Parts: sequence; C-alpha cells; structure tokens
Amino acid sequence: MAYSKWVMSFLCHIHVFLSRALVFFALLLIVSYLCTAKYKCCKESIFIEASIMEYENLCRAVEEKLHRKMHTPADFDYLSDQLQKQIGSSVSSTTLMRLWGYRPSVTVRTSTLDILARFIGYEDYTHFSRACMEGEVQAEDASVVDEEDRQSHSRFRSGYIVGALAIIVACAGFFIFSHFISSKPAEPTSSTTESANEQAQPHFISKLSELSNNRKYLIHTRHDRRGVLGTFGRHPASTFKYAPFYRCEEPSPYALIQHEGKYYLYSVQEELFVNILLYLTNEPLRQDFGEKNWCAFDIRPEKGFFVFDFKSNSRKYTLNVNPMEGMIIDDWGASKKIYDDGNLFSFEDVGPFDPTEALSMLQQTPEK
Repeated sequence: MAYSKWVMSFLCHIHVFLSRALVFFALLLIVSYLCTAKYKCCKESIFIEASIMEYENLCRAVEEKLHRKMHTPADFDYLSDQLQKQIGSSVSSTTLMRLWGYRPSVTVRTSTLDILARFIGYEDYTHFSRACMEGEVQAEDASVVDEEDRQSHSRFRSGYIVGALAIIVACAGFFIFSHFISSKPAEPTSSTTESANEQAQPHFISKLSELSNNRKYLIHTRHDRRGVLGTFGRHPASTFKYAPFYRCEEPSPYALIQHEGKYYLYSVQEELFVNILLYLTNEPLRQDFGEKNWCAFDIRPEKGFFVFDFKSNSRKYTLNVNPMEGMIIDDWGASKKIYDDGNLFSFEDVGPFDPTEALSMLQQTPEK
C-alpha cells in the first residue's frame, strides 16, 4: 500500500508539472504568433511605402515632362488639359489634386494611374511599377524608402523580439519556481506535527487481532482498484467509478463490531448495519428470509488482505465489488478460492469510535 501511495504522489507531481508546461508552451506559441504577425505587418508597411514611392515617382515624372511643378489649382487644370490633348483621356483636376496629396483621398483608381503612366510613355501603371522595381525610373529622393524609417522599423522589431523573449523567460521562471514551491513539503508546526504524520502514514490493519470495536476504518478494495467503501442512500456502496449500481462519490468509515464470535459491518455515517441483502438496517438480529442472522459474517485473512464471508443455506458468499453489478454479495471466489481486486479488502484505521449504540442494537431480542 505504501508503494501505491508513493506511485500516486509521483503521478500527481508529474500531472502538475505537465499542466504547467502545457500552459507555458501555449504562452510561447502565442508570443511567437504575435512576433510573426508584427513582423509581417512591418513588411507590409515597407511595401506600402514602396507603393507611395511609386506614386511619387509617377508624379515627379509627370512634372518633368510638363517642366512644371504642380502646386496650384491652375497647375492641375493645365495637366488635365494636356492629358486630354496628348492621349485623349480625361482626368479631372480634383482627382489629380488628390493624387498629389492636396485633397483627401481614400483610394486612387487604377485607371487614373494608367492614364498618367501612358502620358509619360508607359503602357500602363503596371508597366511603370515594373520599371521602377528594375531601376529604370530615377527620381530625386525617391529611389529607396527613407533610411530613418527603415531604422525605426528595425529598432521596433528588435525591441519587440527582446520584449517577447523577456516574457518567455519570466514565464519559465515563474512556472519552475511555483512547481518547486508546490512540490516542497511544508514545515509542520508543533501543533500540527502529530496530525500531519498520521495523514502522511495511514495505518492499515495487518492482523485480525488488531481489529477493535472502539475504532473506525476505511475499507479499501485491493490497491483501491475497485474503490473504497461508503454509502449510497440505504445501501453500502463503493467509489469504484465503473460500478453501475451502489456507487458513491466519497468514502465513509465503517466499524467492524465483534459480537459473540461474529462480525457486523456498521456504517458510522448512517449508524446502521449492513445485511446480506446489501441494505442498511437498524435490526441486525432480525431473522428473516430464512436467515438465522442476516447481518453476521466472518472475516478471514487471504493473500495479505481480508475477505468478508457470509453463510446462507449451507452456501458461502463473499462481499464483492465488480464492474458489472457494483456492490454485491455473491459466491464468486468463495467455493473455488478465486480472489481478485473486488473481494480482497484492507482496513485503514481512521480514528476512535464509540460502539455503545451499535452494541445496544446487537443485545436486543431478535425479531422473527
């Protein structure tokens, strides 16, 4: 049992560590995604600047052909007339002012850009853009994105990456530190040392001679594989999660009352006895259903554990917990001595018990 407790503690620590590691890697993925998204945004801003550069190149090329700077409404009226005269395309002076930045504009139509590109000798704006990329178009102060802006983008990206790395390191330190703190056993105070020791080292009965009417016990199936006994309504039950019937959420203690050479299973929580029909009753000596004593049973050691034996009509039955029926009293393993996790039990001593009420029920005159 001590070995199984150690394994459960180890698995619990592994579960906590893996949970925190999962959160850490999730944060890492989020930060990485944000870094990637921001980098893409910076790249897009460079392409936008490149587009603005092409607009500026186009405007400068138009001004060079006209030998005229575009500053006043009269300048844009003159350009509009020249477009009509030379290539037969009409563009309003207001639209041209938007392109030159003298009027607010949300978008610039591709058709307008195509007209201006044809005006300076290109097939369309796409042809002009390709020429800009190949370096065929030269314009003053417009060949590259402003160096200061490039440096600011570079500094921003570097600062963002450093900040992301700082967040990752801080998260890693936090999770490692919290795991160390949670896994380190607390120092018990003088007032709680005894109770802490009792919880850390549960006491299991190893011999029948150690059983006492003055103690209460948690009844475990072998290695807790079929749960721990408790109660469900007016029935004994088990915490075995796969049991279809008589399953309880929490275990509860029982007393193993010895009386006139027999044992009686007494629910401390319900203050009732368990009978052979798996009901909780306050009449443990009642003789019914052809049974002389329907709550009495024997406890015997078996393979380092204990077995509950019930005798009825010359047949032997055992208390069992199985995945098909849950808590049951049947003859599985009783006649052929086949035992498994469901009918081998261990008793954990969980504290003192006053048996006065239980013994008074066993000393009453049995009913028929």
